[in-house]
Amino acid sequence: MASSEQITNVGSLMTPTPFTISPNDSAQSAARLMAATGVGILPVEVPGVGAIIGVLTDRDIVVSVLAEGTPPTRAVREFMVVSPETCTPEDSILNAAQKMAERKIRRLVVVNDRHEAVGVLSLSDIARVHPEVAGMILSRSTEPAQFAVMEVEA
Repeated sequence: MASSEQITNVGSLMTPTPFTISPNDSAQSAARLMAATGVGILPVEVPGVGAIIGVLTDRDIVVSVLAEGTPPTRAVREFMVVSPETCTPEDSILNAAQKMAERKIRRLVVVNDRHEAVGVLSLSDIARVHPEVAGMILSRSTEPAQFAVMEVEA
């Protein structure tokens, strides 16, 4: 394996060839695919085109389907994250990590120039080689969100 000094771009660290789903697939079929493949995120692609239009995480299924008591036949398009954050295989690990930290996310879909999924970069991928960078992402992602406070006159 290459040393951490040699692993500087996303393509050298990402998990390649992700499984994808269609926006028309059901929550249940997405959950079954996640269980069968051991993944916690699925890029959502335009059927027949391959361009990524969203992502679905295991947490999305729990919060948007199970917790709401909606049927498992609910279509992914109804609760997926639209226009997800992405990166390319050529992006630097530091730039990808900064994007993850700023947006408080732990995974990025890696896309090619046609916006097709070619991999997934996760916090755990980064932690295996660059634990200090992963620590930076975690410290930024656990900071409380800053909200503007508005005073309302009675």
